[in-house]
Amino acid sequence: MDRDWLAEVARRQGGVVTVAQVRRAGVSDSARGRRVRGQVWVRVAPDVVKVSAGEPSRRQVAMAAVLQAGGDAVVTGLTALELAEVPHVAFGDEVHVLVRAGCSGRLMPGVFRERTARLPVALPLRVPPTAPYARAVLDACSRVERDDDARSAALSAVQSGLCGVAELRAESERAPRRRRLRVLRILEELGAGVRSLPEADLRRLVCGAGLPEPLWNARVHLPDGRLLCVPDALWEEERLVVEVDSVAHHGRGEDRVRTAERARRMRAAGLRVFSVLPRTIREDGAAVVGAIAGALAARRPDRGEPRLVVVACRE
Repeated sequence: MDRDWLAEVARRQGGVVTVAQVRRAGVSDSARGRRVRGQVWVRVAPDVVKVSAGEPSRRQVAMAAVLQAGGDAVVTGLTALELAEVPHVAFGDEVHVLVRAGCSGRLMPGVFRERTARLPVALPLRVPPTAPYARAVLDACSRVERDDDARSAALSAVQSGLCGVAELRAESERAPRRRRLRVLRILEELGAGVRSLPEADLRRLVCGAGLPEPLWNARVHLPDGRLLCVPDALWEEERLVVEVDSVAHHGRGEDRVRTAERARRMRAAGLRVFSVLPRTIREDGAAVVGAIAGALAARRPDRGEPRLVVVACRE
C-alpha cells in the first residue's frame, strides 16, 4: 500500500479520494470495506470515501460530488457562494455541480448535476474545483425559485468582492436567452449602486413612489480628502442620508457602536441621517416614503457646513 501517495492525494482533495485512487494506492476493495464498516473511513458518495473518521464537512461533500461526476466538473451556484462564505444568502442542502454535456455516471444523493455545453475553466487553487464566481452567480439565479433569493445571491456576491458588475454582465451576455431576464433586472439594481437586498427594496420603494433617486453607496469625502462615509442612500443636494438599519447588514455589539459613531460624524458634517429597518421597508412602505418625502421637502438652508466631495459608486 502506497500510504504516502494516497495521503498526498487526500490532502490535495480536501480529505476525500475516489475508489479508483484507493485501488491505485494498493488498497483492496475488501480492505476498504473493512475501514468503512469500522468507521475508520467514511463513504461520502458511491465512488468516494473520506479517509478519516467523522462526519464529512460541507466542503468535503462538495468535493466528493465533483469527484463522483468526474471529468472537468466544477461546483457552481449557491454551493460555490456558500464555500466562499458569502453572507446573507440562504444556501440550502443541495450541491450544485456543472458537468460537460453528454456526461454520464452514477448520481450522488443531494446533488444537482447540471449539464452544459459551456463548461468553464475552474478557478485556480480551489478545493473543490469551482466555477468563476460570475458564472456561479448566474447559475444560482437560474436555479433558485424566489426572485429575492436570486437578488440576495447576486448582490451579496458583488458586495463581498467575489465578482464585479461588469463580470456579471459579461457572463449574462454569454448565457442562453432564457436565463438572462432575472439577471438583467438584478444588473439594473447593481448598476445603480445597490449592494444588498434591503437597499434594493428601498430603491424599488423610492422609485415606485416617484421620488428623486438618490446615489447608492457613494463615497463621501471631507474637503481634506478623508473618507467620511459610504451611506446606503444619499440625496446630495438635500444633504439627506437614509441608512438601512439592519443588524444582519450592519452588525451587532461593537459594530452597532461603530454604526452609531458613523451617524454622529455624518451629522457633524451637516448631513441629515434617517434610519429605517428592512422590515419597515417591506411592511410599511407608505410610512417610509412619507418620511423621506418630508425630509426632502424640508431642505434646510446652508449653515456653512463643509463642502463634501461625493464619488458615485462604480461598477
